[in-house]
Amino acid sequence: MSRRISTAPLALLLVSLGSAAGGAYAYHRYRDADWERRENEYQRQLQGKLTESEKQMQSLNTELGTARARLVTQASLDEKYQAQLTAKDADFEKFRREHALALKSLSDATFQLQQREHGGKETAREVPPSPPPPGEPTVPSVHPVIAYEYTDPEGRVQLKDPNIWVQGDEELQLQQLFRVEGTVLQQTNGSLMTERVQLQEVSADGTGKYRELAAARLVDASFTYANAPLAGPPGGLKWGPSWMATVGTSFRSESLLRVGASARVVKWGPVGLAAGLSSDFLSLEGSGGDAFVTFTPSVKGRELGLVLGGGVHLPLGGTQRVRPNLTVSFVVY
Repeated sequence: MSRRISTAPLALLLVSLGSAAGGAYAYHRYRDADWERRENEYQRQLQGKLTESEKQMQSLNTELGTARARLVTQASLDEKYQAQLTAKDADFEKFRREHALALKSLSDATFQLQQREHGGKETAREVPPSPPPPGEPTVPSVHPVIAYEYTDPEGRVQLKDPNIWVQGDEELQLQQLFRVEGTVLQQTNGSLMTERVQLQEVSADGTGKYRELAAARLVDASFTYANAPLAGPPGGLKWGPSWMATVGTSFRSESLLRVGASARVVKWGPVGLAAGLSSDFLSLEGSGGDAFVTFTPSVKGRELGLVLGGGVHLPLGGTQRVRPNLTVSFVVY
């Protein structure tokens, strides 16, 4: 006597599969459309076809301290960098090659720092003439020799003049500390970037902190960068749920297929870990939790909305409490 199969679970399975496939297709199309949008935006901006707002963001603004910015290809950026290298950069280039560092941007800034000091410490003293060699007469000086020294209140500028009546023997010593602050900003919906640069002269307070003495005014600055959009999601370890509709099987179970939902909680490249719930809607043995390792195939560097997995199924009832499990999941979000 053949066993009669209820049509309700089969219909539910077909509806679940259709919804999952539709969600995966929509997810895949949306992501492809997003990639295409970013690529089109990048090509427009790379060709210099900017909106008025983007032109303002890329222009020099000495009041805000933002540089004149320009988006170029990586090849153009590397070429510009090689053209400006000198013998002084040999050690840095060796360091860059040893650590496989990629060039991302170049910046150049010119500042004007104008200050006026009040106070300080100055001394002037008359220097007695040196005695003449034995046998030579003493020749009186037209002016007495006066030595002069000045040190500013912060001790960073020192002027020495051994004889104020003689030009060309002055000595000026500068010992200054400068703080350079750079901030790089990027569009949230495009490839354009800009850099803000600031220069301040500071003085050490003896506690490991620095006090600002004067802020330099930005005269000119340029910022050249390469920032092509990623071809797909960045690699590396990523945490956070990725929701999926799941179809699983445990081989010798009474029901061949189970359907359910799962979430991939961690992902490292194409591999990840996921957990969820599934059921055959017939028995407690066919219902329970799932834990499995995932693999996401890709085509030409772009991930599909399809995820393959293998792990265990934990039934709510029955004698075998752990079953091997293979899954096919469809990413819906």
